[in-house]
Amino acid sequence: MDAGWSIARSGGDIEQALELFLRAAGFGGESGRDAQVGIAEQLYALRRDQEADEVQRALRAELDDQPGGLGAVRIFDDMTEMLSDAGQDQLALEWCQAGLDRAAEAGDDPEAEELRRGLLISRCYLREKLGIELDKEDLAAYAEADSSVAELTAMMRERLGPLRPDSDVDASHGDGAFDAIVLRWTREDFRAVLSRWPESRARYGDDYETYAGRIQREARVYEESGATRVRLVTGSLTDYEAYAKAQQRDPAAPSTRRDYGEWCTTARPNRVRLWPPERNGACWCDSGRKYKKCCGAPARN
Repeated sequence: MDAGWSIARSGGDIEQALELFLRAAGFGGESGRDAQVGIAEQLYALRRDQEADEVQRALRAELDDQPGGLGAVRIFDDMTEMLSDAGQDQLALEWCQAGLDRAAEAGDDPEAEELRRGLLISRCYLREKLGIELDKEDLAAYAEADSSVAELTAMMRERLGPLRPDSDVDASHGDGAFDAIVLRWTREDFRAVLSRWPESRARYGDDYETYAGRIQREARVYEESGATRVRLVTGSLTDYEAYAKAQQRDPAAPSTRRDYGEWCTTARPNRVRLWPPERNGACWCDSGRKYKKCCGAPARN
C-alpha cells in the first residue's frame, strides 16, 4: 500500500499504483479499506468513473456494516478529501456527513475529536462549493479554524523564537513580506551529518523523525508568520561539502549551511520544493507516505 501511494504521489505509472492497491486490498482489514481509497482515486485519475463509483459504493456498504471505530472515521475522512479532489463534491459531502455521524459514535476520544473538527471544516467548504447555505455549525467550524491558526502561530513563536544565527533558515525581507528557505538533510545523509558535526545533535535530535518534526514546525511558523512562500531545500552532504570547499567556507559553520540553502534555490532547483505539499501529495520527508498521514498528520502538528 505504501508503495502504491509512493508511485501515485511521485507522478509515476497510475496503472502500476492501481495494481499495488488492488493487491493490498486483498489482505482486508483496516489497511485493505485504506487501499480501496487508493483504488478509487486511481480509477478517477484514469477517467474510469463508473468503476470508481462502484468501488466507493462497495466501500461505503462495507463500512456501514461495521461497528464504529477510529479506523472507520479515518476512512470517511480520506474518502471525503479524495472525492473532493476528484471533483465529486456531492459524494464527498455525503461521505463527510456520514463520517461526522461515525465520529460522534466514537465518544470523547481526542483523536476522534480531531477528526470530527477536520470533517466539520471539510463540510463547510463542500457546502459552500455546492451553493448550500451555511448553518450555525458550519460558521462555528470556520471560527474555530481561524482561532486554531492564531493559537498555533503564537505557540510556535513562543517555542521557537525569532530567527537565530545558528538556524538553517534564511529569510529575505522586503516591504514587510519575506521568503523563507529551510534546509533539510536527506534521510540517507542524516546519520552522517550527526557524525560529521556532533554539535548539530542538540538542534536536530537523535533520529530522523524528531528532526523531521523540527523542520515541519519551523516551516509552519514561518508560513503562519507571513512568509510569502516557504521553500524547502533538500541538502546532500556530498554536494554541501563540495560547495563549502569551492567557496572556501567552514562546513561546520551554521552560516555556511544557511548560505548553501539559498545557493541551492538557483543552482540546484531540482532540490527545491514549496512547503507545504498538498495533503494528498507525497510527504516532503521521503517516507513514501501521503503528507497528511506523515509530517502533515494532526497528531504530529
